Amino acid sequence: MRVLFLPLITRTHGAGTISRCLAVAEHLRLSQHEVSFLTYGEAAKQVAQFRFAFVEGTVPDPPGALHPLYDLSDVAVFLNLTSENYLRRSLESELRAVDQFHPDVLFSEFKLTAPITAAIRGLPLVSTACTPADPRFVSPLFLNKRALNHDDAIQGFNEILVKYDQPPIQDVAELFFMRSHCKIAPTIPEMEPLLQDVPNLHYVGSLLHDRRELAPLPTDLMEKAHGKSVVFVYLSEGEIGPSLYTRVLPSAFDDTEFQAIVAVGDHPDLTDLPEPTSGVTWVRYVPGRSMLRSSQALIFHGGQNTAMASLIHKGPSLIFPGDHFERDFNARALARLGVGLHCSVEEFVPERVLENIRALRKPSYHLAAETYSRQIQRRGGACSAADIVIAASGR
Repeated sequence: MRVLFLPLITRTHGAGTISRCLAVAEHLRLSQHEVSFLTYGEAAKQVAQFRFAFVEGTVPDPPGALHPLYDLSDVAVFLNLTSENYLRRSLESELRAVDQFHPDVLFSEFKLTAPITAAIRGLPLVSTACTPADPRFVSPLFLNKRALNHDDAIQGFNEILVKYDQPPIQDVAELFFMRSHCKIAPTIPEMEPLLQDVPNLHYVGSLLHDRRELAPLPTDLMEKAHGKSVVFVYLSEGEIGPSLYTRVLPSAFDDTEFQAIVAVGDHPDLTDLPEPTSGVTWVRYVPGRSMLRSSQALIFHGGQNTAMASLIHKGPSLIFPGDHFERDFNARALARLGVGLHCSVEEFVPERVLENIRALRKPSYHLAAETYSRQIQRRGGACSAADIVIAASGR
């Protein structure tokens, strides 16, 4: 069987998107199925790193100045993924990739043209799904209206859909996963109950790329904790940046019972790693799940992959999503399940951070995390997702 992966292509890194696709692709390869990707840029480098075949896809025009966005449809419009010129080029590149690779099934991760390509070539399509991509989603951060006008985007899609005798849309979000033959939700119903009535949707618990995330930790990293309770910190490029966390975290954790290990990545505002302190160790990158296995708590930005990894490894968390709709959704869900605290940016001050980390020691947080860890792992993750892809192919 052959599977063509169609991950979202943007000018940004898209680490979460390509990681979820790679997780499924690894399991398909283990079962002797042939896999190829249509991707671009940094994502293509990751695909090549893990020795998957790929062809380069079409990249959209650069976006304008960043501003608050309501949902994933707003993100698509903002990133120029819905411009008529890009849609036609994207569709052409997908059809060309299909005709070259001859797949039995397509797998998409938020690729808006994927259902159009699948229908044109008569191929089954399996897509990932999440609540912020559901047309019914309303973020509590933006209750009044969407940030952007979608009329041109909808019209552009409908001109293409009509050309290929496919039903028109009323909402851009209809193309994320609603038209796919099978939908894979990398979560559990308790986290995302809105998806429970979506036809042919399967909750698989998580889609985490184990080869990267469970790699060994640096040999001397945990020695730096000196036996103290470890707090893993991963804030990515959210509203809390290096100018703030390099001041707050040492003030919060120095001379306490905790040792924070902070993964800063290649943040553009942090060219050099800060000097370590008695309570904080700074690193560029660290295998996330391996780090969570060795931590007693997590401070993070609310990203979906990290949220699920924290639950798998039974780690209660402080979540600082800011005004990012998807991260805010995840933070609210974790707080609702009793496995974390949804914190405002204003609470990122030394006294509150330390107070809240100590609050996470309450048994209720750990018991809840253990309960949901079992539920996530019972769903089968990327292995179950690969089985769903195989079943969708009819082979």
